[in-house]
Amino acid sequence: MTNKLFSIPKPNPNATLRLFCFPYAGGAPSIFMSWLNGLPAHIELVAVQLPGRGSRLMEPAHNTMGAILDELLSHQTFITQKPAVFFGHSLGSRVAYELAYQLQKTNQKTPLKLIASGSRAPHLPNSKPAFYHLPHDEFIEELKSLNGTPKEILENVELMELFLPLLRADFEVADLYQAHPHALPIPIDVLFGTDDVDVKPEQIDAWQSLSGLPISKHSFNGNHFFINSCSDEVKGKVFQLISSL
Repeated sequence: MTNKLFSIPKPNPNATLRLFCFPYAGGAPSIFMSWLNGLPAHIELVAVQLPGRGSRLMEPAHNTMGAILDELLSHQTFITQKPAVFFGHSLGSRVAYELAYQLQKTNQKTPLKLIASGSRAPHLPNSKPAFYHLPHDEFIEELKSLNGTPKEILENVELMELFLPLLRADFEVADLYQAHPHALPIPIDVLFGTDDVDVKPEQIDAWQSLSGLPISKHSFNGNHFFINSCSDEVKGKVFQLISSL
């Protein structure tokens, strides 16, 4: 399949399950490439590649959840073609929830489960002040405090000028989007970092309002970006959660 929205590093036409992975703000499909090592034989990994990154670097990034969903839903035939699991980290969790909700709302196949990593429940307001619109230097300082953008990019003026439009657009979505609470008819597994100061315990527990089934919670030693610092552990947990599907 030739489609820039989906990066499928190891196509598996015999797969009986697709794992759709939604990266965090500023993230790209490369985050999930190490997951190919040990990927169960019946699963095909599909990394979502929104404009402004990877092979879509020169395309303007979406700056609203509505625009992101419009593009995703234009490919709903592929998304619902096989049984699927949605995994997202931070903003990616909220995109994955909204996509699952829109599929359910329009009587399409929903994913078998949603794995929400490193995120407050999306119907809760952002508890931090918005910063996507800050002047250049202040915006850079906020990025540094998040510890998610590689130092080599932050300190490279030319690279930062290239990535700033994407980062501002992603954080505009992250700062402003708030979902309508709707309980999905699927299980939700919630992954969180024990040292994540950006996601509070009550914001994790609030995911229960978005599932008609009991949620499960799984902790990792790390801050907001435990998906990177504990990559092998996160991958192992995700594979464990979906191995029997």
